[in-house]
Amino acid sequence: MNERDINYTRETFLHPWNLSFLTIGAGTALAFSFVGGPFGETFFQSVLTATVAFELLVLGYIPRHQRFRNIIRAKYAAIAAKPPTQREMYRQLNRANQRRYIRLRDLEKELQANYRKFSFASQGILESHTAKIEGLMNSCLKLMFQQERYTAFGQRQREQELTTAIAAVQLELEDASEPVRNIKLRRLKVLEHRRERFKKAQEQLEMIEAQVATIEDVVKYIHEQSLTLNNPEEITYQLDLLLSEVEETEASVSQIESVFGPEESENDWEVPAILQSRSRT
Repeated sequence: MNERDINYTRETFLHPWNLSFLTIGAGTALAFSFVGGPFGETFFQSVLTATVAFELLVLGYIPRHQRFRNIIRAKYAAIAAKPPTQREMYRQLNRANQRRYIRLRDLEKELQANYRKFSFASQGILESHTAKIEGLMNSCLKLMFQQERYTAFGQRQREQELTTAIAAVQLELEDASEPVRNIKLRRLKVLEHRRERFKKAQEQLEMIEAQVATIEDVVKYIHEQSLTLNNPEEITYQLDLLLSEVEETEASVSQIESVFGPEESENDWEVPAILQSRSRT
């Protein structure tokens, strides 16, 4: 979350200490209101006025205090760094992927029901299959979630638009003066970086889609085999191989995520350059 998106006044008001103070102040004032007579009414008004006045003082001072701001920023940073739950990942999928995932879960349930029909002697290997399939389903949801992110990134970034912008800046550089040239060189650098990010995102998107499709095919294959339990060793081999491939895909996605980092804005490059050029004049 960006700094400008944080409402520090709201955070101050909803802080447990502030809510406790308001509760105590309101409770004390209410208690004096039951006393009755001039004494009770006077104390009721005094306590209520003091509570409101102090609250306004808190709301006016605390949100601007740097230490409080640092605490709130750290709280939101911790929330952002926390990995999403499976429910949160599912909710962020588009409708098509949600239906796709639900169909896989239904196949998994049918598969488990078929497995329970076999003899006790077979349950050991079947439980191993079930655990591995559950791991595949969790990985599939994570990959779909990443797929959603890369798709959104691709919708924001158009390679052709970036290529056109890069060509335009390169053309402008030919007749630019030295101060303006420095600014445009910085813009050119960030445009090229954005285009490279776009290409990597597209590669990851294709790899994720291929991996999700493979998971679907393997789960369907195992579901078909669960009706008769033919060749369980082949199923074990297929599961182990796919789990290994999925782990490699997830590791590759994580590596690209770490390379991406926060996306830069062109202004992040241009504004410092403008300030530097002005400082020289």
